[in-house]
Amino acid sequence: MKSKVQKKINAKVVILRIFVIILLTALVGYLIFNSVKFFISPTDIFVVEEGVLDSEESVDAYVIRNEIVLQGNNYMNGMEKVIVEGSRVAKNEPVFRYYVNGEETIKNEINELDQQIAEAQKNEKISYSTDIEVLKGKIKELEEKIYSTNNLEEINNYKKEIDDYTYKVSTIVGNSSPKGSYLKELIDKKTDCLNKLTEGAEEIKASASGTVSYRVDNLEEVFTASDFNYLTEDFLNSLDLKSGELIETSNEKGKIITEFSCYLAVVMNSETAMNAKLNDKVKIELDTENKLNASIVQINEGDNSRIIIFKVDDLPEKLMNFRKLPINVIWWEETGLKVPVSALIEQDGKYYLERNRAGYNVNVLVKVLKQNDSYAIVTNYTTSELQEMGYSYKEIKDMYIIKQYDKIKLPK
Repeated sequence: MKSKVQKKINAKVVILRIFVIILLTALVGYLIFNSVKFFISPTDIFVVEEGVLDSEESVDAYVIRNEIVLQGNNYMNGMEKVIVEGSRVAKNEPVFRYYVNGEETIKNEINELDQQIAEAQKNEKISYSTDIEVLKGKIKELEEKIYSTNNLEEINNYKKEIDDYTYKVSTIVGNSSPKGSYLKELIDKKTDCLNKLTEGAEEIKASASGTVSYRVDNLEEVFTASDFNYLTEDFLNSLDLKSGELIETSNEKGKIITEFSCYLAVVMNSETAMNAKLNDKVKIELDTENKLNASIVQINEGDNSRIIIFKVDDLPEKLMNFRKLPINVIWWEETGLKVPVSALIEQDGKYYLERNRAGYNVNVLVKVLKQNDSYAIVTNYTTSELQEMGYSYKEIKDMYIIKQYDKIKLPK
């Protein structure tokens, strides 16, 4: 009796084992089939990843700034910059000055006096007052600034400040020297020379507050920002400006850029540009490091194109140094799950992706945010959006979603 029961149990175990083996064999065979199929036709599968999609076009732009040119009467003498390029200045603050006649001779005399004063100070018994200590501290700070910058204009300005503080130290020492001393005599001679430089110099002050620039191309009054109606394609072409050409630094004039913003005038005729409207928001890419927000403030219609004027609420160095330069106008930009347009399956006005996980394919409903001819940025619908589309709670619960690194099937 026991042997018959045991035989039946053994038979059931054998049948169960056979069933499990068949099931495992079928599963392994299915996986091998899909894996082989994937390696045979790898282009049929696309891995979903985060990406950026945009619509942009490369054009040349004319830079328009609110700027005031500064020039005095003695511009033929050459100029000394008081405020360096790109620095902010207040109204009525000195910006630069013109050299006086015979300035080179006077400066050479000052240099010789400086050397004589330095030698004379070595023989003086100096009582270091608080004022001298403060001045020497400032000189040390300026010397450290010189070592920490490569800007030639800044270095020259720091050196000028050091000379001024050194002169003040010498003056204090000279005043404490006995009347008629050699050091006192040298300092008095230097004072006379400095007076000659300042009395005959023409100092140019800022007529408005803003950013100082010495890159003057004489188009400051041609490109005005008060009215853009003068901008036509023929007018811009008549200027014959080279794109990407740096505005040269002037030795006769300076200017004040009164606003920390500028305008870009661009001739455009693409389909997107011809459909653009006032107040449209875009991004302006100057290079990989400069991507600026901008908006359309005026459109001047032409025969087969239009002049679009963008306002840029920023003024990086590049937009101060050029009058015409290449830019990328980015009409729109979207970030998200990036898929080929060819992978989208349209059914009844809705879009699906055929997702493949472990060889199992399902259609996933997706929302297309943006697309161009090649790619689309997609996302999953929210629950509220699906409810508005008429899906029930159960249908929503049973829906599949798309994620980063999912595999989707492409049409052959």
